[in-house]
Amino acid sequence: MNFTSYEFIVFFGLVLLVMGCLRNFSLQKWFLLAASCAFYLTWNVPCLALILFTAVTDFFLARKISTTPEPGPRQRLLVTSLVLNLGLLAFFKYANFILDNIAAVLGLVGCHVGPWHLNIILPPAISFYTFASLSYMLDVYYERMPACESVRDYTLFITFFPKLLSGPIVRARELLPQFQTRPTVTTEDVEVGLTYFMMGAVKKLVIADQVAPHVNLIFTNPGQYDGFTLALGALGYAIQIYCDFSGYTDMAIGCGRVMGFRFPDNFKMPYSSGNITEFWRRWHITLSQWFRDYLFLPLEIITRNNPSPMLRVSINMMITMLLCGLWHGASWTFVIWGGIHGAALSIHKIWTVKNPLAALQPYRWFQLLWGGFSHVLTLGVVVLGLVFFRAQSITDAMVFLKRTFTWAHGGTHLVSPYILAAVAGLFLVHVVLQKDRNFAEELPKMSLLPRIIGYASLLLLLVVLGATDSSTFIYFQF
Repeated sequence: MNFTSYEFIVFFGLVLLVMGCLRNFSLQKWFLLAASCAFYLTWNVPCLALILFTAVTDFFLARKISTTPEPGPRQRLLVTSLVLNLGLLAFFKYANFILDNIAAVLGLVGCHVGPWHLNIILPPAISFYTFASLSYMLDVYYERMPACESVRDYTLFITFFPKLLSGPIVRARELLPQFQTRPTVTTEDVEVGLTYFMMGAVKKLVIADQVAPHVNLIFTNPGQYDGFTLALGALGYAIQIYCDFSGYTDMAIGCGRVMGFRFPDNFKMPYSSGNITEFWRRWHITLSQWFRDYLFLPLEIITRNNPSPMLRVSINMMITMLLCGLWHGASWTFVIWGGIHGAALSIHKIWTVKNPLAALQPYRWFQLLWGGFSHVLTLGVVVLGLVFFRAQSITDAMVFLKRTFTWAHGGTHLVSPYILAAVAGLFLVHVVLQKDRNFAEELPKMSLLPRIIGYASLLLLLVVLGATDSSTFIYFQF
């Protein structure tokens, strides 16, 4: 049941109707839990037991941690949770990847074995709800928040349907307090929520789904196309994945807001970033903050006695981003994508500390030239990484890049009007508009005429240019 489907609109309308009829907040939460489970069942029936197992197990382990003062038993309880969560994630998501690589290594030493493959169903959203549960366990262990006292509330936090399948990765200390008292939904909340939802739908249906067919065609056989077409395909995928993923999170935020719950923003015009560090502060914000708080900073603490601070930071950044790449999928292409970003972040950190061009910074001409160059360089690194992120194999990615960088003339020349229009429009928006503005929040606060024009424009775009056959959101596979 996609957010962009008529089935979801009916489902969400029924949820709002029943919630409005239930005056008791406790009953509302029980109903939301049942609705969230029903929503998950539309994607996968057997795996509902797994997500409920994760929620209930971590609930009781966290409660036990909160009432156990001795460090040793507390650590064992935390380790139990980490082993269960990461073990389930590793089995369902990475078992076949690990077996394939073991078979490949054995083949290199002359021990040839048949293909190992387990018929495993990947549970939808396992990466997202595992990280949400892990952050809760760590926050309780380090006493950043009290343990939840209601198994219903915690299970609802894990399964809450708007943010379940692709985030944002809402932390327990952000959402659980909102389950304590019945939310007051104002007309402004409803208007803001609907604005978020419509803007997300425009990103998904009008932009992402319209450029997807040509992007998929180009990436399916990169050796068939010339350099221009491949460059256009790479830019098209950068647009597609941004509009697809940010469109989903906008709709998730909108659904939550209409019900009175607030989720954190997940994107802030990332393609307007002037450096790769800023990019990760604006792209998939909840994931980058998760890796920063629960992996990078602990690594920094563990290695704080390293005599070379720059080497320490660079290694820790690389480890963090390699694991971030692996989180996205069981493929070496994702690991390489993470390595590209880890290397770029490390180089930017070293450049910032050394600052070899500091003497030129006061000059206006240098600021303009360097600003333009840094924006282009940042976008180039991002697009380079996305080629590996999207490619079906490392070989395909290398063919794609080789033919692009050599500007190969042989091959099919494809000029996609959808990609050209999307690239021109989206990058114009990122360049012209202020980066920290949120139009879903601003538009409902404007006077009546701009609001009518804004909403009419969004609806017109959806009706006239929206894809009639919406594809599954890209991040559902992660």
